[in-house]
This record gives sequence, C-alpha cells and structure tokens, in this order.
Amino acid sequence: MLNESMPYSLLLTELRRLVAFPDKDFLKLTPLIERIQVKKHEYLLRAGDISRKVYFIEKGCLRQYLMNSNGEERNVYFKVECGWCSELQSFLNNIPTDLNIQSLEVGALLAFNQKNWIYAVTHIPPFTMYFIKAQQETNYMLKKRLGEATIETPEEKYDRFLKEEPQLLLRLPLFQIAAYLGITPETLSRIRKKLSG
Repeated sequence: MLNESMPYSLLLTELRRLVAFPDKDFLKLTPLIERIQVKKHEYLLRAGDISRKVYFIEKGCLRQYLMNSNGEERNVYFKVECGWCSELQSFLNNIPTDLNIQSLEVGALLAFNQKNWIYAVTHIPPFTMYFIKAQQETNYMLKKRLGEATIETPEEKYDRFLKEEPQLLLRLPLFQIAAYLGITPETLSRIRKKLSG
C-alpha cells in the first residue's frame, strides 16, 4: 500500500480526493512525471508561446495572468500546494496562448509533457475520471468568480478573498491581490485601512 511518506504523496492525496485511485494505476502514472524546481518570479509560460507542460504544485505558488492593451496585469488565479496550473487550450491544440504562468515563490513542481499527459488520460482510467472531475470543479469556480466579479463591490470582493483564500494574504504582495480582485492597489489599501480602523 502506498503511503504518505513516499515520493509523489501530495499528488496521490489530491487524486484520491476526487476518485478511487488504486496503487497499481498510480505506479503507472509516476514514470510519466518530471520534477522541476522553480525560482521566485520564474516564468513557466509567456503570452505568445505554446504551452508545453501541465504542472502540479508540490511546493510554492504560481499565478496565471493576462495583460491588457494598457500593460495592466489581471491575475486569473493563484495556485498553491496540491493545485494544478496549465493552459490546456494551448497545450492540447498546439496554439499560442494569451496567458502567462509565473512562479511567485521558490517552488517544486511535478510536470507532464503533452505526450505523457495524453497517455495518462487515455490509458489510466482513474486519472481520466480525476481529470474530468477536476475540470468540472475548475469550471464551476471560474464561472462563480466571474459572476461574483460583475456584481460585487470592491469591499465585497476583498471580503470574499479573505474567506476563501486567507493563506494567500500571508504569501502574496498586496499589488498581486489587487490585480486578482480587479481593483487598484490604492483601493485595496483604503479597504484594508477601513476594515482595520
């Protein structure tokens, strides 16, 4: 029986969060994985490039962001330990992306290249089911966040962030949080000052 102290234990824990994942299938998955160490502020994907890997975060924090025509960054999401980060449209269709992926901390990642990812999805049934369920979760989260962003005040956005992502407040600079919430750093400072007063 595979256990928590073995290599890839975080990945196994995450896979088993959504599906029954037998040891024998996990042992088929591990040879498909590449370990990557990343530096703080290192780019894993830049707008205009084709995404070549899907990342699982063992340690660290990645952000995925867009840049508008004025050069302003808008963070789409942050992913920390046990999270996945990728740009699947680009990755699976070999087309350039508008998105960037950057490491905000020194980190350790597990990566799948396209050949190995496709093999895992087509030949390891529990991984296929995990991927389907994980995509459903992600789609729901992004739709919910998009809906909330259109109706919430800046104060409500920040309040939701505090409830849903409290650990990120300790790990991220305020300007990154502001770019995620779609408000200016000055507005975020005013909100924080108001809440602390």
